[in-house]
Amino acid sequence: MTKPLLDRTQYDHPEHFDDDIREYRTSKRYIPTPLENLLFELSGYKCGICSAPWLEIHHIEELGDGGQTEYENLIVLCPNCHTRVHSQGVPSKEELRHYKLKQEIAYELPVLSRLTTMEREFLSRIAALSQEDQLAFSDWKHGEIATPTQDEAVQLFRKEVGHFHLQESGMVTVDLESAVTLADGQHVSVALRVRLTGKGLKWLRYLRASGRLPTP
Repeated sequence: MTKPLLDRTQYDHPEHFDDDIREYRTSKRYIPTPLENLLFELSGYKCGICSAPWLEIHHIEELGDGGQTEYENLIVLCPNCHTRVHSQGVPSKEELRHYKLKQEIAYELPVLSRLTTMEREFLSRIAALSQEDQLAFSDWKHGEIATPTQDEAVQLFRKEVGHFHLQESGMVTVDLESAVTLADGQHVSVALRVRLTGKGLKWLRYLRASGRLPTP
């Protein structure tokens, strides 16, 4: 017989253990696992202030003050810094947000409010697929650009496709498949292939699990 991972006989009332876990997971303080994992990875698995490796998650705006258990309001701290924030208010809330912004810049996460309509539509289409199909999905873009120069046509069509925010943060790749000058010599037919990266797949699954997937 396989030994259970948790010996519940150590609890005075083991029959209440599941109830305690269920109550915690329905509370405002519960942090979903995808969100927790993203926060830890964003922090490099170290405190956002002193870089100590012992990790806790802090609500920048306290729940009692109206703060929410959501990405924008959470930062990873060590127990010492966490205690100092609660007892002394140091660093301040504004400083904590600054620390979090530095982490985001280092990790190059996209800013959702900056995504174009086409980028939002692209994410929504992929999110509707099964996890097995998401990484294999390719969005093909075809267009004819009125210019005799192939390089210029490719650049113009890349702007028209409009996936710059997702591309510069490493969430997608936009690859040139073909650029052919048409018989009239004044138009170029361009084909681009847009694909989600491994980093983008992880980010998309977090958005979906945490209810932050942007709508078109």
